[in-house]
Amino acid sequence: MPLRDWPGKRLIGGANLLRGRGRRFADAPRKIAALARLAREESADSVVCTGDLSALGTDAELAAARAGVKPFFEAPLGFVCLPGNHDLYTRSVIREQRFDRHFADALVSDLPEQCTDGPWPVVRLLGELAAVVAVNSARPSLPWQSSGRIPSAQLEGLRTVLGHEDIRRRFVFVATHYAPLRADGSPDTPLHGLENAGPFLDICAGLQRGAILCGHIHHAFRHAIPPELFCGGSATMDGHEAAWWFEIGESRTTVRPVHWDGGAWSLGPADERTPVG
Repeated sequence: MPLRDWPGKRLIGGANLLRGRGRRFADAPRKIAALARLAREESADSVVCTGDLSALGTDAELAAARAGVKPFFEAPLGFVCLPGNHDLYTRSVIREQRFDRHFADALVSDLPEQCTDGPWPVVRLLGELAAVVAVNSARPSLPWQSSGRIPSAQLEGLRTVLGHEDIRRRFVFVATHYAPLRADGSPDTPLHGLENAGPFLDICAGLQRGAILCGHIHHAFRHAIPPELFCGGSATMDGHEAAWWFEIGESRTTVRPVHWDGGAWSLGPADERTPVG
C-alpha cells in the first residue's frame, strides 16, 4: 500500500486489523467461494451485496474483493453491489473513485433517467416480478465515527422511483448499507447509525410489496416495521456468518436464512413470516 495512504484514519484502522480484527475475517475467500457455489447450485437469479467488501478501501483490497465475487456476476439477472463505509474509508477513495472503478458494472441502473446523484438510485429490474432500488448511505468519517447518511437528492430519487410504473407492480428490495434500525427496533447510536433513518423509512413505508436490505451491523436479523427490514450481517466474520434467500412469487414471497456450518452454506427452512404486505 502506498505510504501516502497510511496517515490518519487508515493508520488506526490498520492497527485494529493487526491487533486481532483481521483474524476474524481471515477465512473470507473460502466462505465467499462456498457462498458462490450455493448460489450456483440453488440457481439464484440475482445476488445483492450491501457493502463492506474491504476493510480500508485500498485498491489492493477492492481488486481482491472483485476477484472473489466474480462468480456472483454470472447470476442470470446480475449482481448488485453498493459500497459500505469501509469501502469509502477516506476522502481519497472517493476522489480517486476506487470503488466505482472496480465495481462499475454492479452499479448500472436499468432506469438511468431516474438517477439524481451520480449513479444513484441504482435500479435493477429482476425479471417481471422483482426489482432492486439501491441508495448509497456510506461516506468517509472521522476515526471515532462510523455513521452514515443518504443524500437528500437520493432520497427524493428513491421517492420518485418507488412510484414509477415499472416498479410499483414488482416486489421491491430497497438496499442501502446502513441499517435504519437495530434488531430490537431501536435507533442505532449517533456515531454508528443512519443519521436520516426517519425520512428513509417514511419513504419506504409506501411499499405495497417489498423489503429493506442493509448491512453494517455484523449480525443478521429481521424486523417488521413495515416493510420488513433484513440485515445481512456478515458473510465472512467468524461466528456471524449469515445471508438471506428470497423466493418471489406472483402473490407471495418466502424467506429462508442461509447458514454456515464451518465448511459449507445451506438454506434453512422457509419462515412462515413473509415481507409481503
